[in-house]
Amino acid sequence: MAEYVIITDTSCLILLDKIGALNLLYTLYRNVLITPQIAAEFKTALPAWIQVVSVKNSNLLKAYANQVDLGEASAIA
Repeated sequence: MAEYVIITDTSCLILLDKIGALNLLYTLYRNVLITPQIAAEFKTALPAWIQVVSVKNSNLLKAYANQVDLGEASAIA
């Protein structure tokens, strides 16, 4: 099985959590990344297997944040 790195946004986390299937991300992908902005929007304790990684290009984040919400902007950036 190939290993992938997945960057998810808040909506995915919320919906999977509501149906009790958050673990599906780990089962399918193993490497799940989110940003601090997404973690703050999720407002729920994260499983240890979700890695929180800061956006490296803050200018890109700001540019995208003018078009979509901050969580989505951080995932894209």
